[in-house]
Amino acid sequence: MATTDLATVSHNPNDDALRGVLWAPVLLFLTGCFAAFHWSGFRHVDVNWAGYGGMAAILLSAYLVTKGLRIQFVQLFINCWSQNLVVAIAATMLTYAAATVGRPLIDDQLLRADQLIGYDWRAYAGFFAGSDTMVRIVSEFYNSIFYLPNVVILALAIKKDVKTLEKFILAAIISLLLTIGIFALVPATTAWTHLHLSDTEISSFRNLPLSSDGWIDELIRIREGSLRSLRNFQGKGLIAFPSFHCAAALILIWASWNIRWLRIPMTLVNLGMILATPIVGGHYVADLIGGLVITIVSVILAGWLHTWMLRHVAVVRRGAWAMIPAVQRAEPRAEVR
Repeated sequence: MATTDLATVSHNPNDDALRGVLWAPVLLFLTGCFAAFHWSGFRHVDVNWAGYGGMAAILLSAYLVTKGLRIQFVQLFINCWSQNLVVAIAATMLTYAAATVGRPLIDDQLLRADQLIGYDWRAYAGFFAGSDTMVRIVSEFYNSIFYLPNVVILALAIKKDVKTLEKFILAAIISLLLTIGIFALVPATTAWTHLHLSDTEISSFRNLPLSSDGWIDELIRIREGSLRSLRNFQGKGLIAFPSFHCAAALILIWASWNIRWLRIPMTLVNLGMILATPIVGGHYVADLIGGLVITIVSVILAGWLHTWMLRHVAVVRRGAWAMIPAVQRAEPRAEVR
């Protein structure tokens, strides 16, 4: 006769997962961003609450169905995708709140830094503007930030790499906090806005964001205090330095690195995103260097935070396990012949 206690069963890789506990920092981030957005003075913000509510209901229903059917990778995808969406929405609100801080612009310093390393934004923009094909390519690369996270999340869910999924969400939160925090302290626009170039001259380069439209116009009006009512709120990115596009691209490469079939295509597409960032996003090269530093710090901190959270979650789980009567913890006896 042989008995086996559940406490001694073979180790399950999913035991190194935070599971639902990861929603704690995600919802904490959302709450903090919402509070900062409200306190910054924005009013009359048009938000499609019915749309968000409907999406949440659909996601919850799909999660419960897949949980009942025990389709684990779909559960992982829905859970992580939902967390990433909440983080993105929260970060947008925090970005607008940070723009109200009104610190002096550092465009002059960033432009000088670019000049010191030999970067000429006119030459770079002119190179891409000379071909319709190049214009379309850089636009697609830049906009890939909206769907590449979904690809990485799905691939990691299929692989059931829960630990990397959780570190990915933590790295996203940390990188956004760092990026937006730095943006609040040292804001910037673009080289052509700083140099007061006309929209007519800028439009000749194609794909460069106009100073009187889009995120640059919103940032300037928020800083002036003339924009506090957000009708048809689209949540545009307002950050120049450091570049979150660059940080996001590098984090996506890091998260997908252990998936062999995805490693090369993800690296190439995200490098394309980085190359497109000075054009479509209007960034200085110094912004990209800042994004690189943000990535390194965020990945390291995400690993430390994940380990710390696991350790504390394990203590709670062991405490809960100890409270279960021994007779319930014992596995039924099995005869050995």
